[in-house]
Amino acid sequence: MQGPKSSGQETGRPSATGGIHHGRTHDEVEQELLELRALIESTVVKHRRRLSRDALVRELGREEVVPAIESLVESAACALDVALSTDAEVSRGTYAALRTTLETRGGSLRARLLCDPAAVDRKFARQVTLAGHHWEVRMTPMPPLCALIVDGSATVVSVGPPGASRASLIRAATVLQAVRNLYSNVWSNATVLTERIHFGDRDRTDTVRLVLQRLRDGVTDEVAARELGFSVRTYRRYVAEIMTLLGAESRFQAGVYAAALGLLPPSGD
Repeated sequence: MQGPKSSGQETGRPSATGGIHHGRTHDEVEQELLELRALIESTVVKHRRRLSRDALVRELGREEVVPAIESLVESAACALDVALSTDAEVSRGTYAALRTTLETRGGSLRARLLCDPAAVDRKFARQVTLAGHHWEVRMTPMPPLCALIVDGSATVVSVGPPGASRASLIRAATVLQAVRNLYSNVWSNATVLTERIHFGDRDRTDTVRLVLQRLRDGVTDEVAARELGFSVRTYRRYVAEIMTLLGAESRFQAGVYAAALGLLPPSGD
């Protein structure tokens, strides 16, 4: 499996916090995920006969995934990297383990949580921010991948949609490196949830929320501009600035991000 492209070969774009993200297309991430899954499967075959507790790769049944994640979180000595996609059961179990660890050992660990918008727990993100430890939560559309990397030496990986995923507990160095590479690539291009996004003064913030509501509701530029008393050109400038601040690549994505960040009330309110 080939390693990730050098960041110097990628096109940068502004992040939600003012830095530069090295963008990767969704298709590139999906392809890397397919390669990772193939690598895991080939490694499973090589180590299938090693069924001891210390096996380099061990397949997990559905009922074993959350207990394995809980055990790894508890065993972490210095670092946790977590990725949550759309599997609600795995997300619930992982959040529960992370909350316990944040409360009991948060100051002694560095933790990164990468979430699909559907897997974001805003209450947990606020807890992380208030705790003031070396924990960070980011959000981006995720491929069907749930993963937990502990101290860079062990990982639980579940690849595939809920109900059709295949999970493994992995200590094989080759697969671990592939998982770390994929995680780093997606992480660098994600929106930070544990830092406040500043839109400016109160009036501007109120205006941004009104624009976000129109984006979420799918209102055309012309109708939205007329409702807000803007020219279409001014409205579109607001939209472009909002997308940059949120790290969104499309208007729809900006609306999803805004809802996950708590910038908008639930639809229908």
